[in-house]
This record gives sequence, C-alpha cells and structure tokens, in this order.
Amino acid sequence: MEYPVQIGLPQILLFILFVGGLVLLISSLMGLAGGRRVVEYVDEEGIRRYKRRRRHMRPGRGIGGVLLLLLAVGILWITSLTQSYLGLTGEIQVARVHAQPVEGRPHLMSLELTQYDQHGNTTSDKAYFVNGDQWLLEGNMLKFPGWLNLFGLHSGYKLTRLEGRYEDVNLEAKGERSVYELNGGDGQFFKTVYKQAWSSPFVEAAYGTAVFLPADGMTYNIYASQAGLEAKPAK
Repeated sequence: MEYPVQIGLPQILLFILFVGGLVLLISSLMGLAGGRRVVEYVDEEGIRRYKRRRRHMRPGRGIGGVLLLLLAVGILWITSLTQSYLGLTGEIQVARVHAQPVEGRPHLMSLELTQYDQHGNTTSDKAYFVNGDQWLLEGNMLKFPGWLNLFGLHSGYKLTRLEGRYEDVNLEAKGERSVYELNGGDGQFFKTVYKQAWSSPFVEAAYGTAVFLPADGMTYNIYASQAGLEAKPAK
C-alpha cells in the first residue's frame, strides 16, 4: 500500500516553503561572502566621492532560511517514511472478511481477506486457514498534527496482522496459533515513532488497534477511522 503521488496545493506550498528558505539562506551567505561594496556619496563641499563598505551578514535572514529549510526537510522526511500508510481523512472501508468453520475440524476456520486502498480499489484478496474460533485483524494508526494537513499529510493507517483467537482461555494459552503478517507488519518506523510520538512535533499519536469476531459464516466490512478499526456486517 502506498500513497498515490499527487501534485496539488499542499505540494506547491511545501515547494514554496523550501524555495523561500533556500533564497533567504543564500541571500544571507552572499551578504557575508560579498566582501566590500562601493558606496557613492557627496561630501560637505559638494564633491562626489566613493568609499568601500564591508558587507555584513544579515542573521535574521540566515536563521529564517535555516528554519524554513529544516521545516521543509522534516515534512519531506515524515512523508517518505509513511509511504506504507494510507491517508485517513474520515471513516473508510479498508477490508472485507469472510470466515467460516472448516467442517470436521474443530477450532479451524477458512478465511478470505480482501484489502482496499482509500479509493476503494482492491489491493489484495487472499484465503487463509486460521486456527481458533475467532479471527482478529490488527493495524497501526498514525495521527499527525493539524498543521501538517496543509501540506497534504493526513493521519494514516496500515493493516499489519491477521491471527486466530480461541474462545476458551485454556486453548488460547496452549492451542495451536495462526499468525499472518500483512503489509510488512509494524516496521521499524512505527516502532520508533511509537516511542517518540508524545515528544515529536511531527507526530501527535501512534497506536495499535484491532477488531475480532467469530467465524460465523457472515461477511464483515472493516472500516478505519481515527478511533481505530470497526467491523460491520456486509449488506
């Protein structure tokens, strides 16, 4: 799963931010490296004279340019590391699950998992045999500050794991388990962000979410929102 590459107002704003910072920084450095400049003036006797003045660096421009560049680079860095997360601006359908028990095989289900992108296009459609009485679908959520939305970076989600779950706690502790990794799993980026989310200016929250239901032969649509994953019977 990847973000679609789009060129719109957010990307234009980010480009302007980057160019503005670069211009301010170059202007400040040129003022420092320009050496002396010739200044023309008229003295008290009305004679036109010339003298050289040393150029001075304008620290305000330099600092402003560096800050704008750091902000632009930081946003680009976060964007590049969240390519496997789908943009989340509201409740959207992310998957469909159909699971039913395998006849003659207690605590075993046959499950079909269909995944969708944020536009409703199918990205994956696979069948699994899962041990347990219930299926459990897990995912990761990344929530970004509102000001990053101006640059096209919205909160995102990623489905990461499918596994089985037993109704009997004894079987849950000792029974045979089935675990399938989805979309590369958690990934190192999520693990890093999870530890730093509460202190990072670029990430507001990072957390895991899950939904589980019995293998009852029904089909369920799985939805994602900023509150997490939710399952609803398919109509």
